[in-house]
Amino acid sequence: MTPDLIPILSKEITFNPINKNDYFIHQTVYDHRVRISQDLYCFLQLIDNQKSLEIIILEYNTKYDSIVTYDFAYDFLYQKLAKFGIIESPDIQIKPDLKPAYLKLSFIVISEKTASKLTKYLKFLFLPRILISVLIISVITLAFSFYFFNNQIMHSSMAKSEWLFLFLLSFIGVTFHEFGHASAANYYGARHGGIGGGFYLFMPVYFADVTDIWKLPKKERIIVNMAGMYFEIIYVVFLIVLGLIFNYQTLIILACIFSISILHSLNPFARSDGYWILSDALEKPNLMFHGFLRIKHIFKSKTNWQKMDYFLLVYGLICICFIVFFLYFVVIKNPDSILYFPQNIKKFAANLFASNSHFSLAELGKLFIPLLFFYLVFGLLKKLIPKKI
Repeated sequence: MTPDLIPILSKEITFNPINKNDYFIHQTVYDHRVRISQDLYCFLQLIDNQKSLEIIILEYNTKYDSIVTYDFAYDFLYQKLAKFGIIESPDIQIKPDLKPAYLKLSFIVISEKTASKLTKYLKFLFLPRILISVLIISVITLAFSFYFFNNQIMHSSMAKSEWLFLFLLSFIGVTFHEFGHASAANYYGARHGGIGGGFYLFMPVYFADVTDIWKLPKKERIIVNMAGMYFEIIYVVFLIVLGLIFNYQTLIILACIFSISILHSLNPFARSDGYWILSDALEKPNLMFHGFLRIKHIFKSKTNWQKMDYFLLVYGLICICFIVFFLYFVVIKNPDSILYFPQNIKKFAANLFASNSHFSLAELGKLFIPLLFFYLVFGLLKKLIPKKI
């Protein structure tokens, strides 16, 4: 650290407000996004690539009646921001763009270039009049479908071929779901990346890279987050209309069953659309982290807590309750799903290739629920066992 050190702020960055108290810096070349407070934002605004760090600190402390130290400023600029390419430094290696930690084994299926060729034609669906009209028609279509086919939807069992057909329809539907997010981002002028896949809680998931929507206003971010479900509803109505035209009742029933799964996206306690909608509505990035953080501080002084802190505490407790209930359901109520997991896989595989075989949601649950349990146990052990070991 030298007294005459002159910080150089990269030209390839933009500052975007998250809420009244926070900003994020976007390094456009390396595609890094770093969240900072309003105070640190004001500090960075004093950097003109000519003044020394000592003079910047003096100006900031005088202007804002603060006591920022040289060590703190140096650490903030060169230990935190430089590794993301926000502060230029030839001695510090810039980190590569990393995928979210909760997403495992991620990969791109449809490149940004290919996806953009389609999203530019789909974004018209977000014109206000078209969006409202489509939603009204969709609600009416779904209401009549469930009214006339309620018994077949809720109580019929499906053969193997119908399950495979449902999986195929679902795969197309979730792909269209991600095009919804990307198209909405395109409509509002935010850049979208490619569409890919990965694993979250051992479950295969699809995702569209729409990280750039953080530069949009809150209302537009929420619409982008809801756009996937909007596109899935359009897809369901399209299948129902096809079923009516060709008098194919099975297609109508499968479309309605798929529409029920759309409600899962509203879950705010997993990293689904509902989570991001709530996060944007509260203007609180990394909502789950903050909820668990409030639980850790539950027995500490709450003199500086605000309404948001108590809400985050309740949110974190509900997340914990879901985990506890899941463990109770698996270990206490259904221990056979864990004890006989290898046998259940063998039985499922044998049934898969048998002729005239039938599947139920309960059978599939016997496979997926233990996987979720083993994932939680593995994650817990990973935290408890020292890293050195």
